[in-house]
Amino acid sequence: FPAATQFRPEYIEKMCRYYSYLNKGLALHFNGRRYISKNGLLDLLAEAMSEEPLYPIIHLEGHDIEVAFTHGGQYGEEHYSFVNGQHTTQGGTHQAAFREAIVKTLRDFFKKNYEAGDIRSSLVAAISIKVKEPVFESIRTFVGNFIARELDNYLHKNPETAKALEAKIKDSERDRKELSGIQKLARENARKAKIHNKNLRDCRVHYNSKHSRAGETTLFITEGI
Repeated sequence: FPAATQFRPEYIEKMCRYYSYLNKGLALHFNGRRYISKNGLLDLLAEAMSEEPLYPIIHLEGHDIEVAFTHGGQYGEEHYSFVNGQHTTQGGTHQAAFREAIVKTLRDFFKKNYEAGDIRSSLVAAISIKVKEPVFESIRTFVGNFIARELDNYLHKNPETAKALEAKIKDSERDRKELSGIQKLARENARKAKIHNKNLRDCRVHYNSKHSRAGETTLFITEGI
């Protein structure tokens, strides 16, 4: 390499970690450190999460697809997605398809029309797919069918995890409704305060009223106490 060539060790280390997750059993060495993963994307989530998951990480594997997810205590969603070994930091069809599929599958499993936001709130997930010709509809169908089949099977075989997962969804639903109620009350109180504020007066003079001359507009500026 030219003398001016420089490497960013932290970037290379990150890529080594991700590559080891995507190729279970493959050992990579960089700067005296060894990178190897036994459980693929399950290891990625376990190492990425700063707190204990609310239930054991659900790890699903199939031909050319691997998925791992759980719920944590953070707000929003966190996704790690890959296509053909490339980290897709901007998401993509595969990630969108996963987000749609997990909502539909859990609604069908629990037989309740939970809000999508309540299902995905605090979700931490990783998905990797391998495709020869990335086509939107085929990827969407591929991911959707895999999640519908494998996640449904997993939850039937692991009722305790299913119970914990639904409890999390219900907690998110309750928090959302409570927040909505607080916001509604705040809006109502603000409106009442405005209506009953005795220091506010209607200072408008309307066109052609008895207090104005034709074509004249008057502006009143008042100071409240």
